[in-house]
Amino acid sequence: MSIDNKIVKKHSFSKISSKSVWYLREKYIWYIMEAFDVSSLIKVIIWQRRVGKSYLLRQIISIILKEKQVDKNKILYLNFEDEDLAFIKDKNILKQVIDNYFLWIKWKKHIFLDEIQEVNSWEKLINSYRSKDSEYNIFISWSNSKMLSWDLSTYLAGRYIEFEIYPFSYEEYLNLNNLIRNKETLINYINFSWFAEIYNLKNKKLQISFMKQLKDTIILKDIVKRYNLKNINLIEKVFLFMINNIWNSLSLNSIRKKLLQEWIKISITTLSNYTKYLEDIYVFYWVSRFDLHWKKILEWEKKYYLNDLWFINFLFSNFETYISKKLENYIFNLLKINWYEIYIWKMRNLEIDFIATKNNNKIYIQVAYILTNESIIKREFWNLEKIKDSFQKYVVSLDDINFWINKNGIKHIRAWELSDYL
Repeated sequence: MSIDNKIVKKHSFSKISSKSVWYLREKYIWYIMEAFDVSSLIKVIIWQRRVGKSYLLRQIISIILKEKQVDKNKILYLNFEDEDLAFIKDKNILKQVIDNYFLWIKWKKHIFLDEIQEVNSWEKLINSYRSKDSEYNIFISWSNSKMLSWDLSTYLAGRYIEFEIYPFSYEEYLNLNNLIRNKETLINYINFSWFAEIYNLKNKKLQISFMKQLKDTIILKDIVKRYNLKNINLIEKVFLFMINNIWNSLSLNSIRKKLLQEWIKISITTLSNYTKYLEDIYVFYWVSRFDLHWKKILEWEKKYYLNDLWFINFLFSNFETYISKKLENYIFNLLKINWYEIYIWKMRNLEIDFIATKNNNKIYIQVAYILTNESIIKREFWNLEKIKDSFQKYVVSLDDINFWINKNGIKHIRAWELSDYL
């Protein structure tokens, strides 16, 4: 197949425009740039669709053009979801494109391959470029972390480094919109979406349309096509069921029983596969229970959280019903953004919302919408008082005032200020 190098060059640099620096996500940019010169490792950018991975790659290119003064002819950027590149279907065509592009270019060459899962059998090819004496500096992005980890660990075996890119944080939302931290802005943030793409859509109808299309893409392209599923209706029903039962502690058996009550028949094996697919593309996070007494993780029962509250907010809009749970989901995501490992704890009628660990440190968090009366206050603080270790314990709520700075070693924190303590 003949490859028109001019078309490839035009595509590559038509994408590196002023929009590439629309909003600089410094937390991720400088973290990734620390590994920029390590050519022996492939840099892998991962997370869900529309989270802003493409923006991030373009921003990195803009930075290396300006600050590292890399010749633009030594940079190739390809986004495989672009229709202009639909002809790159497999590794052989991709090899032709890369080799032709760099035909007269000497060391060092920088390759940025966006949504590389669209190219068949790409893994060995990328590894072959990586192994050429640091001649190539390679960045790739993918919308499915766990399948990527499996593929990469098979072919690259420790020769790559992953960077997880999360949706916009509350702090980024404030900076982007020139707002201040307070109860109102946090509620607005929780009641919106955290995907970069939606901030360009000011009309509510357009936002809802975009989210519906995103949901269809996630199901049809990332799951049905990837796994060659025949029953599209069934995977969509499982998806909707999980959305409607988010934030509940669930086992596969309990999910299956509830589905059967709705006349939806599904085997445990199929259900296990479907929930895993939804986890793998970052629609859901799951959190295991932690046994404080035996100090071990119990995986048979899990609690699910959303990567982004977009589906609840735009297609099941009922904020008053979900407000306390949305707050809990926000705090979960905040912990993830700050690289905590997260667990839940439940024993009889006692429950701790989050046990979070990082760098040999541990924190306990109870989440309450508002501490409206003595019984709620007692319940939220009492559970934490049962934990006798010396690690920090917090009760987080949307109250306008702090009830206690420190009560029996437990701090009450207003939700919009929690990031100061992480």
